[in-house]
Amino acid sequence: MSGLTPEYRLTAERYAPRFVVLSGVCLLMVLLAWLGIALRGLEREQHPNALKDAPEAYLRSGQYQLVNWLPCSEEAFARAKQRDRLVLIELGAYWSGRCQRLGSEAFSDSGVADLINREFVAVKLDADAMPKRARYLRQLAQLMGAPDRYPIIAWFTPDGKPIRVVAPDTRAALMRPLEELSQMYRTRPEQIQQMAEQLTRAWNERWARPARAATVADAPEAFLNALPAMPAEPDSAPPVFDLNHLEALLALAERGNPRAQEGLLAQLRALRNSPYWDAERKTVHALRDGIDAEGKPTGGARLMEHARLLSLYSRAARLDPELGGVAHELADGLRTQFYRERPAGFIAALAPPKLRIPIAQSKGLPQADRTLPVDANACAILALADYAATFGTLDPQAQWARETAPRVLETLRALRTLQGDLFHSSLRTTRDWMPDMALVVRAAVRVHRLQPNPRALQFAEQLLQRIWREYADPTGGFYDSSQSKQWGDFKTVPVRTSIDDGDLPADNALLALAMAEYAQASGDSRWRTRAQQLLPIVGGDYDPANLLAFAGYTQALARIQLQP
Repeated sequence: MSGLTPEYRLTAERYAPRFVVLSGVCLLMVLLAWLGIALRGLEREQHPNALKDAPEAYLRSGQYQLVNWLPCSEEAFARAKQRDRLVLIELGAYWSGRCQRLGSEAFSDSGVADLINREFVAVKLDADAMPKRARYLRQLAQLMGAPDRYPIIAWFTPDGKPIRVVAPDTRAALMRPLEELSQMYRTRPEQIQQMAEQLTRAWNERWARPARAATVADAPEAFLNALPAMPAEPDSAPPVFDLNHLEALLALAERGNPRAQEGLLAQLRALRNSPYWDAERKTVHALRDGIDAEGKPTGGARLMEHARLLSLYSRAARLDPELGGVAHELADGLRTQFYRERPAGFIAALAPPKLRIPIAQSKGLPQADRTLPVDANACAILALADYAATFGTLDPQAQWARETAPRVLETLRALRTLQGDLFHSSLRTTRDWMPDMALVVRAAVRVHRLQPNPRALQFAEQLLQRIWREYADPTGGFYDSSQSKQWGDFKTVPVRTSIDDGDLPADNALLALAMAEYAQASGDSRWRTRAQQLLPIVGGDYDPANLLAFAGYTQALARIQLQP
């Protein structure tokens, strides 16, 4: 301090003790705050919330969060009525790192948790285990302009009417609607009712409408023109990979379209060299979860995506043999990471990467979701069949695929209900879901093609007959479920989802493919005729302003209508 002026030296000497005291007080307050957080977390570890006994892996991963979560049930809405509170529903997935991050940063934060516990009845949903409720919430999110990703947060009135839906990334993005809606419900309840009526009306106008038939002749060419170009620079941001788009490109490429073949092979090569590829486990990080700001994938590995990629690379290897090596790696990853011997089948997902901040590590997150989902296992059978058909019987892993596919189909057969449809997963908590049946029909047909199997073909016919009898929309097309389902006052209703694709191609496009494949395998031309009649219903919902959302329609056209 020799270079300081006398006045400055005197001031520094006067205030230095105060600065030391204030610094010590601030440090003590921070330490006390961290101690409080640690004690609150320790208390929750000793007394977990109501999710501790939930069968779903994603729900159990939230048992130590500070929010007093409930599973979706009549009890939750009854409690909301009794306490006169809004219902907050969080929709997420086990494999989503975004859900893990929000759970650690927000739902394990005492400030956020106290606000939710005081003002709302909180419900947590597993999107993979409960597809009907998940679809409804995703449709609401689409109407509200929220991104199509998890987690999705929705608010409902105590009588089950939706108010608002968001897809927050951060604690701050969640706090804004929490504070706004809690205050609004206490001070302006009439505005809440107006919001609920507007959103319900918008949903009915969008999703509950009669079918209309239309033929879109240039849909494949329009789809190809709408696809975004691959990044020119190798160091630029990684492209967005959409499996529906890739499957549509494959269908067109196999019909001899050179543009589709070029685009398909370019994307498949780029995907293998992208950050999504996990070379150690020979899997792919969840494409739906995306990349973080550091360019690293946030999600775990999903069976649904892994199986569809195996199918894509196996069939694309017939166009470019160099991609066969990727198919072999994916097949090895499917066998070592997902396959379970008893009962024969594939588990749903692997855990997302650990959060990088130690204090934010999620407690109680299982290493894998060991549920056997019907839709993803049906896709796995399709992938095994494509892999075995491409690489023949001389390859040991292809022989394993050929032997495993019929065994997994028998596991899916065991999930049939007394009514003739399927439970959605080995949890046996959800049934009556048409996309599951359409995928299993395709899987059964592929098993029959690998080696003649009348039992598999009969299974496929039984499911198709069930869909034909119970799921038909009187105005045309088919519903996703045969009847409405009520959870307290939260009600989901059948929807004819040919409007656009979601995680999978649109349901009616999937069903058209299933009908056509069964007709080809069985020789029953009635189902091919029905598939051709279904295509114009899907085309009737075609939106030229949103072409990429109709990749399933493009694929169905290529597989059915464009056949020689």
